[in-house]
Amino acid sequence: MARTRRSGKGSRKMAQIVVAEKKENGSYGYRQKMVPLDDVEEELKAAKQQ
Repeated sequence: MARTRRSGKGSRKMAQIVVAEKKENGSYGYRQKMVPLDDVEEELKAAKQQ
């Protein structure tokens, strides 16, 4: 069984952002992105502008 490191420089809390976009034909497309927890608000603002 593989071990995961939970402390140290390489370990940061991450958040997964999923953005839904409605297409012209009525269906939805989804984009997802993993970002550091500290950058979530900035990424949400950027996603809303697109």
